[in-house]
Amino acid sequence: MNWENLKDDLEAKVDLHIHSSFSDSDLTIEDIFKIARLKGLSAIAITDHDTVDGMDEAKRYSAIYGIELIEGIELSTQKDDTEIHMLGYFLDSSNLKLKEELANIRKLRKDRLCGMIEKLNQLGFNLDEGAILSRIKGAMPTRLHLALELVRKGRVKTLREGFAKYLSPGKPGYLSRFKYSVKEGIELIKNYGGLAFLAHPQLIPEKSWIEEFIALGIDGLEIAYPRLSTAKTLLYKEMADKFGILKSGGSDAHGSYKEFIQIGEVFVPYAWVVEMKKRINISK
Repeated sequence: MNWENLKDDLEAKVDLHIHSSFSDSDLTIEDIFKIARLKGLSAIAITDHDTVDGMDEAKRYSAIYGIELIEGIELSTQKDDTEIHMLGYFLDSSNLKLKEELANIRKLRKDRLCGMIEKLNQLGFNLDEGAILSRIKGAMPTRLHLALELVRKGRVKTLREGFAKYLSPGKPGYLSRFKYSVKEGIELIKNYGGLAFLAHPQLIPEKSWIEEFIALGIDGLEIAYPRLSTAKTLLYKEMADKFGILKSGGSDAHGSYKEFIQIGEVFVPYAWVVEMKKRINISK
């Protein structure tokens, strides 16, 4: 197979980190593909938090808009008391066992959200759990949904303020919710046909952890990311090259919930996708 002929232009733009309304964005799947076409993207990965529920719809719009879909996920894992996010690419989103695993995570996320509501209500917030869950509908429950409620109730002015005052580690409304260790998260992604990448490594508190995760078997690092300095980008590129692992990147767009960055404003070349396909020996 001549992988270099998979696309006419290996420098075509690709955004490999996008969230939809199936997790914590206000963009529908069709919105995402419309914007991707306007931005001239050749391929995109939808990487919702702990869910692949949007993939069937994404496959339809991929065909309609002529933009390649890379099936993805952003999986929450844990090291010590720190949350570590793993990006999974090319998972088999139709696998029933994978869906069962993710259904368990949905329950944990719901239980966590209800626990955080209870903590805030003990502080006198008077939040309506039923109303919040009703507004979430079929999306994966996240802290973002609780931050939206705090804004709606006038308890904070912005989502950022909600996280900073109440919903981040160490704050009065926060509860941790972890199912997988980093090792288990990597294994889950690989067990269902995917490649595991460390998301936004600049948020990892100890650089030595990154090498530890590489030793555990991650396939790559996310080295292109909003507001990532040139020095950090170069550092992670050199690490990827040193250890012979792959590179990824994207906008981490969340629609209007993360206004400072939109789909396609951070992108990587399609050649990086080709390298991923070489690694797992598939052709799209």
